[in-house]
Amino acid sequence: MKKSIAFVLPNLNAGGAERVVCTLANLLVKEFNVTVISLYRMESFYKLNPEVNLCYCSKTYNPNPSIFQSITNHYKLSKNLIKILKSKNIDLVIGFLPVTNIYAIVASKFLRIPNIISERANPEYSTLNKFWAFVRKKVYPFSNCLVVQTEANKNYFEPYVKTEIRVINNPINLDILKKKDPSKLKENIILNVGRLAEPKNQDLLIRAFSNIKKPEWQLILVGDGVNYNKYNDLIYSLGMENQIVLVGNISDVSTYYNKTKIFAFTSKYEGFPNVILEAMSFGIACISTNCPHGPSEIIENNINGILIPVGNQKMLEQSLTKLMTNKGLRESLGDKAQKSTLAYHPINIVKEWTELINKLTNN
Repeated sequence: MKKSIAFVLPNLNAGGAERVVCTLANLLVKEFNVTVISLYRMESFYKLNPEVNLCYCSKTYNPNPSIFQSITNHYKLSKNLIKILKSKNIDLVIGFLPVTNIYAIVASKFLRIPNIISERANPEYSTLNKFWAFVRKKVYPFSNCLVVQTEANKNYFEPYVKTEIRVINNPINLDILKKKDPSKLKENIILNVGRLAEPKNQDLLIRAFSNIKKPEWQLILVGDGVNYNKYNDLIYSLGMENQIVLVGNISDVSTYYNKTKIFAFTSKYEGFPNVILEAMSFGIACISTNCPHGPSEIIENNINGILIPVGNQKMLEQSLTKLMTNKGLRESLGDKAQKSTLAYHPINIVKEWTELINKLTNN
């Protein structure tokens, strides 16, 4: 008889954690009864296998609650989460992201079932407020296992999370991998994928590209965010509106991966950059800032990609120019990039999760 597991996360918007949950859920459904529980009701941005149960704890989200509303909301979310877990006869709950990790631990302890929690961001640059940071420190030690994506993140949590901490890398999105088409002709495109927000630092890329002066090339940025208008204004102020395009959020980024020659990633910090893996799996030559954490665990400098210091526009310009003008180097880096991502294939990552789930549910 199949064991029943449940993933818990805040919502199912477009994002790295949400994409990983959907990828894992779609593959784990072969071996387990899988439920995905979102704190707030919404359609999933990513495609879910019809066999995956989708539930939610609350219909609406209040972004500015009073203290009383906040306390009431936390109580209702916890109560409804416990109710769902009980009704689905869940054997193990898996939290993703700090706040839902805390809910997952509380609910699992109430129901006396094991839990796994998962941190996706770089905790040293956490946006958690003081209250949740305090609660996280007090509650995380009650987890059965904490999953992180890098050794650096493991080192951060070890002082106060005394239970098992396991490093399991992100899987590459299987739906994207299936759409890889080597027959597609590569175009003179430099691609960036990610939220248009300060930590992603795309203005560095926009300014660097505008200085290179190669009218036959185009820079395409996929993603949306708070800096959309700011970056749009910057592009126009530089007179680059014919060469730099903001395409917003799209559900199928493989269209761009299939025709791109260069992928450029300029983050100031990361938890683990899924999009670098995706681009590399398509055989694209990648340039990334050597930010904490993740890129240096994926890219071996000048072997399967190029690493540059965070915020170094001059080196970004030099690296872009080198790849734009050297087809042999582009293809060499791209070929080695593609081979190096085999370890991150979803089938291999799911094996690690399956082994961990079985270990905790068979105790």
